[in-house]
Amino acid sequence: MRKLETGLSLVVFPLIFYIVGADKALLTEKSIQTLKLTFIFSLVFFLISTFLFFYFTEPFYTFKSTLIHYTNLVDIRIKHFEIHSIYLSICIGVAIIFTLSIIGNCGPSLKKALFFVLILLITFIAILNKKGPIIFLGIVGLIFLIKNKSNYKHILYISSISAILILFILYVPKYNNVNRFKELFNIENNKNSSTAIRIQIYECALKKIAQSPYFGYGWGDTKMVLNDCYEQKNVDFLNKNYNSHNQFLSILLSTGLLGFFTFIYYFFYLFKISNKKESQILFLLTLYFCLNMLTENILEREDGVIIISLFINILLFKPNKERDVLSNKI
Repeated sequence: MRKLETGLSLVVFPLIFYIVGADKALLTEKSIQTLKLTFIFSLVFFLISTFLFFYFTEPFYTFKSTLIHYTNLVDIRIKHFEIHSIYLSICIGVAIIFTLSIIGNCGPSLKKALFFVLILLITFIAILNKKGPIIFLGIVGLIFLIKNKSNYKHILYISSISAILILFILYVPKYNNVNRFKELFNIENNKNSSTAIRIQIYECALKKIAQSPYFGYGWGDTKMVLNDCYEQKNVDFLNKNYNSHNQFLSILLSTGLLGFFTFIYYFFYLFKISNKKESQILFLLTLYFCLNMLTENILEREDGVIIISLFINILLFKPNKERDVLSNKI
């Protein structure tokens, strides 16, 4: 029942937008842009207010120590508003994509505000320093540049964003000594790194998938199946209750190849619709979510399910009036 409750947005949002889809006045360009701006500015307000809250209310925290511990603080120190830092990073990635889609089509005052917001978003995604969302955001930016290679303004703009993000990651105090990206190149010598742990989890998941490839083990039994493998591989994984940390492997474990191909077809359908609508925002957003599913079960937590289902369905059901691309006026 808990899994059904968590995944309810996957059914509710498509149903709502299907019902209201006939009313063309609801999903206009203006209303969607207003929703994007609301999401962007409310996220920035959350990031700044939580950071200042920790800085001023934690008696022993300096500015530097708040930078260091912010990743964990947002997950454990704000009752009723806590969010895992990976999902917060994914939200920031979505906000960056939305900002780029708006910034060239707005007035001078709003454009200046969005430039400032963009710097703040880059700063906070660097502070959180989660490898997956940052790397996947870079891949999305690269694919966008390839699709729009003739636009030199976009190349300059996204290259500048990438340079700023890299500088923040390198010089934020926390990461001078411990850089999470370095573990990607030193997996064998650090078995406790997040990357090494994921590799061990994937080995367990693939082993169990091979034992029941066609129909899986059922939606409610995947944790139990993985725990059987963890007992033999690494008992510490049992205490931390790790899931498969890969949405595609989770689908294979729970529903087998039949469910997996249905799942893949859904994303193929989204990419096909984005091409038909000439909606680069839908394409880039779907791609960003798909890439993050390689390292997280983001459809098994409300933090991931709600944001994916809401924004994908808004763009999916939006009337096909004009091409939805990142502006050439950036």
